[in-house]
Amino acid sequence: MPLTGKTRVHALIGSPIAQVLAPGWLTERMQKADYDGVLVPLHIEKGNLDSALPALKAMPNIDSILITLPHKFGAVMHCDHLSDRARVLGAINAMRREEDGRWFGDNFDGAGLTAGLKKAGHAIKGKSVFMIGAGGAGSSIGVSMLEEGARHLTFHDINANSQAALLDKLRRAYPGRVSVATTVPPDCDIVVNATSAGLQDSDPLPIDPNQLAPRIVVADVITDPVPTRLLVEAAKIGCPTRDGTHMLDGQIDLLFGFILGKR
Repeated sequence: MPLTGKTRVHALIGSPIAQVLAPGWLTERMQKADYDGVLVPLHIEKGNLDSALPALKAMPNIDSILITLPHKFGAVMHCDHLSDRARVLGAINAMRREEDGRWFGDNFDGAGLTAGLKKAGHAIKGKSVFMIGAGGAGSSIGVSMLEEGARHLTFHDINANSQAALLDKLRRAYPGRVSVATTVPPDCDIVVNATSAGLQDSDPLPIDPNQLAPRIVVADVITDPVPTRLLVEAAKIGCPTRDGTHMLDGQIDLLFGFILGKR
């Protein structure tokens, strides 16, 4: 589909931006769907967000803005209303112009992982989840797991401040369904590594494989390498596994729907 003055423009902002894959993937999805649009990567430094976003929002042919680091928290203030999960997290990775001209913000980081699990036939509703990591990815995954009906979420982070902050947020939003622990609970059904442990071969395993059992689904957010050492060890035990590319695929599907105005 040729690029013309009628082409709808969608932006992806972040710093750095050279490593992102979404512009190519999502633009290809638009073309396959016969949608006249393009996703453009824009390098916006952290200190320039409050001047850049109003300028982008003022352009009538820009329909959505996707957000990566370090802008996920700062961009919230530029939305007129938020999804429930974005409100709990205080962070977004996508904002869209609505028909009335207002901007709606949402967060699909964790929803991509839960979508990938469900697509593979792994139910979340009623399950016990253990997660390592309470940073940006972990926070979003925790909310999405609870939104999808997980019976209980137990998590751990080596950063005590991050762990305490997420525990406070989740306990207020989902009372009685969240706790912290350093080991996998005996009744655990799903384990998630939401940390960067596994990017390098020399990284320590985020979870002791001896705590796993064949019935436990093990997921990792890391997209390279695939599979991580954690997933290799889990597979040896007989655990079903899902890697970071499955999370990314799920997130791309959700973002494409969001861009087209579907919630």
